[in-house]
Parts: sequence; C-alpha cells; structure tokens
Amino acid sequence: MCKGRYFFYTIFVLGSSLFAIKGFTWDMGLPKFYFASVAISVFIVFVSLRAVRGSYKLSISFPQVLALLFGIYACLTTFQLLDTLPNVFLTSLGFAMNLLLFLLFSLLISGEKPDRLMFILQVFVLAGLVIAVDALFSFYTGHGLLWGTENNPFTRGNLSSVIGNVNFTTDLMAMLLFPTAFLTISSRVLWKREKLRHIFYLGVFSIFLIVILIGQTRAVYYSVIGSFTFLAVFLIISLLKFRLRPFATVFNKLFLILLIFAAIIIMIVYSGDNFLTGGRFSFSERLTYTTEDNVSVDVRVLQWKAAIKQWKGSTIFGTGFGSYKYLSTENMGRVLLEEPDYMYVAGLNSIRTHNEYLQQLGETGMVGMAIVAWFILSMFLYTIRVVRRTPSIDKIVQYIFLTAGLLVIFAHSILSFPGHLMPNALFAVFLFGFLMSPDFNEEKRITFNVGKLVPLILVIFALTTTVLMSRTFFSEGFFTKGYIDYRRIEAINPQVPQLISSIESIKKEIEALENVEDKYANLQEGQYISERLKTLQEMYPSAPTELLESIASEDREEAYESTLSGLNSKLRSASSALLNARRDSTDSFYSALRNLSTAREISGSQYLAEAYLGYVYLTPQRKEDFRLKLNMSGNNIGNAFGEIFSRKDIFSSWLTNDVLPCGMLPGLEIDHAYLKELQSLLKPDLAATDVSDLLKEVNTELLIDYQVTLDAIDALLRSIKTSPDLQVVRNAASLLFRVIVSSERISVELEKLEPYVTDTVGLNNLVHKIQEIPVSEKDNLNLLYDVAIAYNPGGWLKGNDSIYGEYARNLLLAYGLNALDKILELAEKEVFAWNVMRTTDQVVPLGAIGELTPLKEYVPREWFNNLYDGVYEWCLDKSSEISRNIEEERFAGENLKKAETVLNEMERFKELYSTW
Repeated sequence: MCKGRYFFYTIFVLGSSLFAIKGFTWDMGLPKFYFASVAISVFIVFVSLRAVRGSYKLSISFPQVLALLFGIYACLTTFQLLDTLPNVFLTSLGFAMNLLLFLLFSLLISGEKPDRLMFILQVFVLAGLVIAVDALFSFYTGHGLLWGTENNPFTRGNLSSVIGNVNFTTDLMAMLLFPTAFLTISSRVLWKREKLRHIFYLGVFSIFLIVILIGQTRAVYYSVIGSFTFLAVFLIISLLKFRLRPFATVFNKLFLILLIFAAIIIMIVYSGDNFLTGGRFSFSERLTYTTEDNVSVDVRVLQWKAAIKQWKGSTIFGTGFGSYKYLSTENMGRVLLEEPDYMYVAGLNSIRTHNEYLQQLGETGMVGMAIVAWFILSMFLYTIRVVRRTPSIDKIVQYIFLTAGLLVIFAHSILSFPGHLMPNALFAVFLFGFLMSPDFNEEKRITFNVGKLVPLILVIFALTTTVLMSRTFFSEGFFTKGYIDYRRIEAINPQVPQLISSIESIKKEIEALENVEDKYANLQEGQYISERLKTLQEMYPSAPTELLESIASEDREEAYESTLSGLNSKLRSASSALLNARRDSTDSFYSALRNLSTAREISGSQYLAEAYLGYVYLTPQRKEDFRLKLNMSGNNIGNAFGEIFSRKDIFSSWLTNDVLPCGMLPGLEIDHAYLKELQSLLKPDLAATDVSDLLKEVNTELLIDYQVTLDAIDALLRSIKTSPDLQVVRNAASLLFRVIVSSERISVELEKLEPYVTDTVGLNNLVHKIQEIPVSEKDNLNLLYDVAIAYNPGGWLKGNDSIYGEYARNLLLAYGLNALDKILELAEKEVFAWNVMRTTDQVVPLGAIGELTPLKEYVPREWFNNLYDGVYEWCLDKSSEISRNIEEERFAGENLKKAETVLNEMERFKELYSTW
C-alpha cells in the first residue's frame, strides 16, 4: 500500500507538471489543471473510503480555515453570473470548485507523515528539473525537447516549455529555488548517499537560478529578492534564538559555502557580455531598467484600473469568480474614455489583470479581499509562532525555506497571475499544506473526528468538480482542433486558384505543342528535320542521307513524345495537387464545423468557437456546401431552402436561439435571418422542371453568399455577448456593410421568385424589407464601428489596417455625401487618437484624410486646416529626423523596416495634404 501511495504521488506530480496535448489545448495550463483535478478526486475518494471504514481524525489550522473559507466564498460568488453572464456560470463555477478542490488537497496532504511530504517535494523538484533542462536547452539551441518548438537561440520566449509562458516557467523555478536550496545544504539525512544528494541538488539549484536569470522576468526577480529578504530576516531571528553553534549544526557547511559561491558566480556571469549571454541581455541591467519601461508599467496600470472599474460595479460581493476575462474589454474601454493617455498600451483583449489581488477584488469584492488579507496576516502570525515556539532548529529552518518558496507566488501575484498556471498553482497549495503540517506547529489546531457524511460530501464535490473541469477541458480541446482546421482551410484556399491557373497554363502548352506553335514551333516536322539533319551530317559525313533523314525523323518523334509526356506529367501532378487541396480543404471544413459546434455545445462559455464558426461560414466550402444542397434537392427544394435560409442546417440551427442584444452593443439587432421566410413562401408542389427553371433564372449563388454573410454576422454577435473582442466587433461591422450594399441586388433576385411562391404579398413584403436594410441597419453599422473605436482608439492606428479609413469609405460607398458629417466627426476622433499616440508611437492618421481628399470641395477649408495643419508640421519634422537617422545608419533589421514604413506613411500624408 505504501509503495502504491508513493507511485500515485509520483504520477500525480509529474502528470500535473508535464501533461499537455499538442493540438488539443489553447491554454497550456488547462490540461494540467484537468489532470490534477482528476488525480485529486481519486485521492479524495481514497481518503474518504479510509474515513468510512474506520475512525479518521482531521487536524486543521486557522490559516487553512481561512483558505477554505475563501474557496467556498469564491464558489458562491459565481451564482451572480446566472443573472449577468449565464453562459459562463458553469465554467466559472468549475474553476472556483477546482480552487476549493486544490485547497482541500492542501488540507488533506498536511496530515501526511513528514518523510512522505519530503518525498513529494523532491518529486516536484524532479519535475521542475525536467522543465528547466528543456527550457535551458531550448534557449541556447532554439529547439524545445518537450514541445518540439523551433525558434532562434537566445530568445527569451523559448523558456515557455510545457508551462506555456516564460514568466511562469521562471516563477516555478523561483518557487522551487528555496526548497532546493534547503535540500542542498541541510545536514538532515535524506538519502542513503548523502554526498550525492548534496551534489545533485547543488546542480539543480544552479540550473533553476540560471533559468530565472535568462528568463528576464523582472516580477520574478523582485519576488526572489523579497523571498530572500524574508529568509534572511527569519534565519537571523532563529540564530539569535538558538545561538550560533546549535544553529550551524543544521547546515552542511561545505555545501552552504558552495551554494553561496555558485549563486554569486552565476549572477556575475549572467550580468556580463559573454558566450552564455550572447551579449543580448544582462540580468542586472534588466532589473534596473524597470523604471524606464513605461509600456510594461502602463499596460498593467490600465488592466488594474479596469479591475477597479469592475469592482466599483459591485463593491461588496464582486461580480463573480472568473468574470474578469468577460468584462475586461468594456472596463478598459471605459477607463480609456476617462484617461485616453493609456490608449497606446490598450490591446484588443486582456483576459487577466496582471495583479491577482486586484482581480479578486473585482471578482469577489471587499468580502473576498478581506478574507485574503486576513489569510495573509494569519500566515505571518503563524510563521512567527513557529519560529518562536518550535523547539527544533532543523524544523524551523525547513519551515522558513519552504515559506520563502511559497512567498514567491504571493509576491509575483502583485504583478502577474502565476496561480492561473500549472504546476505553479499545485506546488503552491502543496507548500501550503506542507507548512501547515502538525510537525511544525501543533498548537491552536482544530482536531475533529470525520463522520460518515463528510466523506460522502467530499466525494460528490470532487467528482462534480472533475465533471465541470472535464467540460471545460474538452470544450477547449475541440475548439483548438476546430481553430487549427480553420487555419488549414485559410492556408489551402489561396492555393486552389493558383493550381487552377497552373493547370490552364499547362493545357495551353499542350495545345501549343499539339499545334506545333509558339515556343514549340521548332518541333515542326520540316524545320526540326532540316536542322537535325545538318547536325547529323556534320557528325557522320560518310553516312547515307536517307539514313540520317530517318534518324532525324525518329529524333523529332522522340522529342515530341518526351515533351508531351513531360507536360502530361506536370498536368497530372497539378491536377492531383488540386484534387488533394480541394479534398483537404473540404475535410478540414467539415472537421472545423464539427469541432467548433461540439465545443460550443459542451460549454456555453466557449465564445471563441462561436466567433470562428462565423469565420468558417464565410469560406468557399460553406457556399459550395449550400450550392450542392440546392442542386441536389430535386422536388425537395423547400427543404434545401429551409436548411440554408431558415437555418435548419445542423451547423447553423443554434443561431435561432438567444436573439437578445448584448450589453456592450445596446439595442443592436442580433438576428439577421432576413431570408428565413423563403421556405414558407415557396410552392410546396414545385415540379422538377419548375425547380430547374428557378435555379436558372434566380442567381442562387448571390442569395447563398448573402445568407452566409448574415450567418457570420449573427455568429460573431453571439460571441460578443459572452466576451467582447473588439476585432470581432470590427469584423461584424465590415460584414454588415457588405449586407447593406448588397441589399438592392438581393431584392432584384427575390423578385424573380414570384412565379414560384404561393404568397406574392409576403414576397413583396420581404423584398421591401431587404430594400430598407440600408436605412434600418445604418445605426447598427455606426454602433459597431463607434464601439470598436471608442474602446480602442489608438490601437487601430498601428499597422496598415486602419479602421478609420475602412469606416469612412464604407459610409461613403453606402450613403454617399449624406454621411459626410459623420466622416468629419470620425476624422476628428482619428486625429485625437494620433495626438495621444504620437508621444509613444510614430503613427500617421491616414484613414479619414485618404477618403476625404477626393471630396475636398465639399469639406470646409477652415475645418481641414484646424484639424490637419498640426499633423502636417509634425510629419515634416519627424520625416526629416527619420531620414537623417536612416542615412546615418542608426536603424538596422526590424527597426529599419519600421522606420521606412513610417517614413512612407508620412510621405503619403504630406502628398494628400498638398492636394488640398
């Protein structure tokens, strides 16, 4: 039984640290959380069975009571989401219950024997060593051993390993650093070969420290410094309590000295320019650069302000555990409206706060933060009691080193969210359980006998948590597979026209060869034989002419056949490639539909699956699928119309549910199934000839293209209801514009259906509704674009994809000069954003002016000068400065490309300005 228990712990820790499925996870931490959830559930079932079979005592300290209290409270707060975000309730409840499950594990593990806890600690160190070696190898070679990633050597991101993020890889190393230091220098007997143990852990400590330094994560640097300060202070207090001689017996003096020297040497080496740093970084310079890195600071401040904005909406109880990711975009947008200076660091989406305490403030309110603060205070007081009252100096020193490791994650959480990643979270709760062991402090503990009911409740809770985590895990997995399928479609589709063009070109070559013309004219019989005969006569002057003519004729036939064979081979290869491309894209299309649909069916919070279903709807494969349904419908064309236009297709029927508008887009129409009446309007007894005539007379391809655009819009809008993504908002606006400008052509095609419908009045009403779309959807179009701009005004100026130009052009194309006032307003917003952004980013407001320039006679000159004169003067000064820097070769590589791009944009602006 004992061996089985050790085996379980080993598999549990290693699996929770290393488990990841390539191509089946979007979040690298989720598979490991799922693995840990299942393993802890098994552990709880085992403990519960033991409690049921006999008496089982549970001892609990006050900090553990507070931790469990926060876990329970976190679960309760999620019930608020039933009113605000019902789709995400089960997902958030699953994560809250998983947090409580982890805390229950820490409580149960604290009752284990000290030697068993020490064994588990060493398994964690072993798992960390595997991750560290992979990270180190990947950093220097560019190739990851565990994940198979390829990148340039000396790239910081290579350290991400199976954790998925360099910041949290280094965070894990920092947490492990202090327990590993204890294992290195402790004089306690842990292995049969003690010298080997000291040497091994000294090497492990060195590797962990190197990974921390090359990771260049300043928040982890600060966390390690904070933990080292804590360690030094409490070791000094212990020294004063026990005096030097007893205190010194705890440590192996030789390896204590070696560890200190190793740490100093490693820090010196990684602060210099040498082959180990490649001259690309210095840990000391990285640390001192913090105050100068305004971007890193301000991006966090913006997220913190968003969390505070969220908290102000529900100060006492918060908005519900796990809700920040769904509300962050709106809250950051509101912050930007009040403090636009932060727009230069505003992203399209931010799902975490980069400050765990502020995120919990927003999600669990003042009640949650009070419990957290009380817990931290209780841990501090508990530590003081252990140091003051524990008689064993060895146990005190062990406790201090373990606490220093745990303190890393608490300190790092001020600037990041390491508890959201695995195995960091699991190691933290293990350390917490280890520290709460009665072996360190038996005073003021609550001990009670566990009855029959509590184990049953624990088993039900653990299994329920596993089910909810399974739901999230598989939903994310199917989404990831669907996303990969969609990207494969995107990669294949551009190849199809190229392959078709290649096939046509080869066919033309074959035709030219058969006609012996163009570049194959030299194969004409007379010309070829004449030229070949001359060559043969020079080679064989004594040979009979008749023989040489025969040979020349044979050579011509061979050349012709060889050329034709080569072209046919190329044609077969191109045709095969086209066939394979179409087959692969079709397979990927149906796979994407199945996987994305499964993802959203498993979990209503999988808003990304809904968004990408919208993108899949727009693929040529979806349109071809609908065309096939129409062409193969026969007399059942009504059913085909129902699947296509009434959304009865299994992959679009979900769009008929939940048509209420979302809060971020108040009043926006979310149901755009304008053609859903077509099925009911068709005559039910259409003959095959009538169907054939209908398909000939009506441009069904145009109707299908219109319908898939409508489906895509509604899919995107439904994803926005769960979690607003401003890129999705913009994409929905672009698609709505397509619907608006196509409405007149669609109405013309619908009128052609009159001979095939039973209700001409209903058809006329539908035609009228389609004709009115430019009017009825104008406000919605403006709302989508305005919201996308308001919540991220400066972000759209970066790159070549300016929303301002797209918005202005679409308004002009759809509404002409009637939209001019709106475009002038838009131009003012763009210049305002530029005025804020120019202090941090060299961006140029080219969007609106590019569309207004052809219409300058309709624009007041005074308005134009007031708005754009300052931009012009700035472009003059900056372009001169950039040109001078380029001439002096102050830019290189990527920086040179950026400078040249900005310079071209400035020249383009000056050119537009000069035309006015």
